[in-house]
Amino acid sequence: MARHALITGGSSGIGLAYAQYLDRHGWQLTLSAQTPVKLNQAQRSLEHPADIVPANLALPTGVVEITRHSAVPDLLIANAGITRSAVVGTLSARESSELQYLLCGGVIDLVQWAAPVMKQRGSGRIIIISSIASETPMPKSAIYASAKAGITAFGRSIHRELKPYGVSVTVSLPGYVKTNIHARAGLQHLTRQVPGWMWLEASQVVTETERASLAGRETIIPGWVYRCTRPFLGSGLADRAWRSLTRRRAKDRDRDPSE
Repeated sequence: MARHALITGGSSGIGLAYAQYLDRHGWQLTLSAQTPVKLNQAQRSLEHPADIVPANLALPTGVVEITRHSAVPDLLIANAGITRSAVVGTLSARESSELQYLLCGGVIDLVQWAAPVMKQRGSGRIIIISSIASETPMPKSAIYASAKAGITAFGRSIHRELKPYGVSVTVSLPGYVKTNIHARAGLQHLTRQVPGWMWLEASQVVTETERASLAGRETIIPGWVYRCTRPFLGSGLADRAWRSLTRRRAKDRDRDPSE
């Protein structure tokens, strides 16, 4: 019987790259994302049929939709997410709540659905795609960074809780990845200003994350450049360098008065 993987955010970026990787290795897939059109496109890019579940995971009803249409998988990849830059106090209560739920609360709800069944089976893997942002202060992205820090702490905690029962939990902490996530957030200037050597291919994130998960590791930071700089994250020097690299230039500030 084919192994079953459920991937949230499976229509693009890291989620789609993971789907294509597992498809090549004979996994039965269920993909979930908000946009049905993109899910259908992702489905057509695979060699084998995959189930799709359109769901808005910024809302609890989206998680309910997944749990109604999918059995608990052998591998759960909680990848769905967006990046959001906003000065503190400028997001509405609804925007803030939905962002936090998408990046943290909803992942917790999804894991709490899957983990007891995996624990009872005595097997299963959970992969949480978090972010290197959980390791460093991020001015003007405080809600994003705090949500990622929260889900990283959750993943590390349940890794140790579930390991004795044969269930592996791995948290992946990528840095900049070549996906459309920054363009969708209006942060196109990052693709121009952040040096090329800091950008990872989604396929590299998948390969390193899958290797770490199979080895039962608690966390993985894909890419040697991020692993080497991790001890310095949060330092004054690293903060000044990051702010210099990511600061909008004059023409970008004209389009964004908040800068």
